[in-house]
Amino acid sequence: MEIDRKELKRQARERMALTDPKFWMVALTFLAMTTGVSWLISLIPLPGGTDINTIQIFFQLLLMLYRAVVSFGMCLWALWTYRQLDPGVNSLMQGFSVAGRVLLMDLGIYVRIFGWYLLVAMVLSVPLFSLLLTNSSAGFRILTILAFLIALLVTIVVISLRYALAPYLLADRPDDGPSAPIYRSNALMRGWKMELFKLELSFLGWEAVNFLLSAAVMTFFLNQAGLLAVDAVMAAGWEDQCTAVIYSTPVVILSTLVTIPVSLWLLPYRAVARAGFYDARLLAASQENSLPGMPLL
Repeated sequence: MEIDRKELKRQARERMALTDPKFWMVALTFLAMTTGVSWLISLIPLPGGTDINTIQIFFQLLLMLYRAVVSFGMCLWALWTYRQLDPGVNSLMQGFSVAGRVLLMDLGIYVRIFGWYLLVAMVLSVPLFSLLLTNSSAGFRILTILAFLIALLVTIVVISLRYALAPYLLADRPDDGPSAPIYRSNALMRGWKMELFKLELSFLGWEAVNFLLSAAVMTFFLNQAGLLAVDAVMAAGWEDQCTAVIYSTPVVILSTLVTIPVSLWLLPYRAVARAGFYDARLLAASQENSLPGMPLL
């Protein structure tokens, strides 16, 4: 069974257009609550005489947990938008009421993904090292390592897709706890991972536009610094100089700001389309009667 991606995305666009406040206001608020807060924290002066790395790690961990809760709020907004329940910007804050369950769910998903990654890596490392120890050509060894890395990437993608619907399931039944959405998502996605993968892949063009916009800003600053000249490229330490320019504050800020117009469309569009996939999968499961105990539409 397949899902009509074109119809699903058409419905997502149609229902996004009916939101009040507009979807781009919600996306802008989401960016302010995530990227904006991250920038503000980066401006906080660190106290002297302390372990700076430890403080930076603490702030990064805090931001990661905070972003997970806000992202769950974005899932809520997308689900309510697709169901035409007229959500507002305040839906982005709803995740804080169940923050503990959201974080425990995300931790459970991470542990499962990391566990499968380690298992596959250990299993594949045996034939990998056996092939590398043979008297094979350098080209064959490179291809072997490349195949190993691709297999690990495929593992991460497949396992991530298995648990992709967990936030929506938690949004529908938060009282069931953080573990139930994980198991239900696994059941719902059985045999449907490729469909969701193709849906996500259909947004690749928008991601490419954002990448090109960011790359244009970085290229401009590299050119202004004279690092794109032939003599500069051949000079020692060119890579370090490029890295310093790319990660400088003005370049980071401008390369992010230039992507905002596309992100204001892409963020809610993708989220509402995925919520539509979730509802379509729920409907199919209820018709098949293959997943009892699921929330009704």
